Amino acid sequence: MTLIDWGCTQKVVEDAKSRGWEAQSIRRVIASAKGSYEVTDGDRATHAQVSGAFAYRAALPSDYPTTGDFVACREEGGATVIEAVLPRRGVVSRKTAGAKSDEQLLASNVDAAFIVLALDSGRGFLPRLLERYLSIVCSNDVAPIVVLNKADLAEHPQEMTDEARKAAPGAEIHAVSALTGLGLEELKARLEPAKTFLLLGKSGSGKSTLLNALFGSQIAKTGDVREQDMKGKHTTTSREIVMMENGALLMDTPGIREAALQGHDSGIDECFADVAAYASACRFGDCTHTSEPGCAVRAAVDAGLLESDRCESYLSLKKESRYNEARSRETAGHLEKKKWKQISKIQRTYSKN
Repeated sequence: MTLIDWGCTQKVVEDAKSRGWEAQSIRRVIASAKGSYEVTDGDRATHAQVSGAFAYRAALPSDYPTTGDFVACREEGGATVIEAVLPRRGVVSRKTAGAKSDEQLLASNVDAAFIVLALDSGRGFLPRLLERYLSIVCSNDVAPIVVLNKADLAEHPQEMTDEARKAAPGAEIHAVSALTGLGLEELKARLEPAKTFLLLGKSGSGKSTLLNALFGSQIAKTGDVREQDMKGKHTTTSREIVMMENGALLMDTPGIREAALQGHDSGIDECFADVAAYASACRFGDCTHTSEPGCAVRAAVDAGLLESDRCESYLSLKKESRYNEARSRETAGHLEKKKWKQISKIQRTYSKN
């Protein structure tokens, strides 16, 4: 087995060489948790840590490796040391949960994402949540695949599937049951060797159960949802890539309780292609689609060509994304300024001594 089996392409090798790293130094991060990493060269997996120089250069949490990254490493005293993260593609990220405005990387070098939503009667179907996930996934050319899990527990599965098609026009949609096997064969046929598939969804949506069903054995810990509020517990606490029998790469992630957007404008436009098409026809280029004359979006809503709820969701996600992106740039600028102040202080102390 080689690194090609783990998704490495000629582009990754060329990126490494252009930065002075030989192909032999490339590893892929297949698991990460709390600053500890497991990397593979295709043949064997080893634990790794970032070098001191790497930690010194890193200004933001998103500068550090995440699961799916290709990294340049060196061996030192029997230990694997990560020296650099190679250019990423297929990045899936969100704003850090809570008041902080940092970007949290969920995975990188992802080819497609299974957006897993539960259809059990206690939860219902949440089209606005699906739109959020689609906006996150589509922002970096990751193909979205909507998986409506627990279809065996749904009272009206066809109605929910129709709602999903409205919220995700043009997206691939599968109604499945990880427990009974309903629809799993069609989903398995979608998996391709050396391609990376991310499982994304809330706690309790059945991601780990789905991973076990697709893999064919118990490789991920699962748990029940609470009956009083139908919420799940974080049974998955780290991000790890596993290889299926056919060579496809599956990555489970901890459940997302807050799918906050940050700089996902392109993903929002792709998710809301119908709204964006009308927006491009507005009289003013900076139209807010609220009260301006000549607004094609409002005209389409008034004419019944666009659903009002979908339009409001589009505007809300756009506003949230731009606000969080502005805050993130402000935080990054502050950290960079603080870093150079510390460097200047060290230089002055050195010169004085």
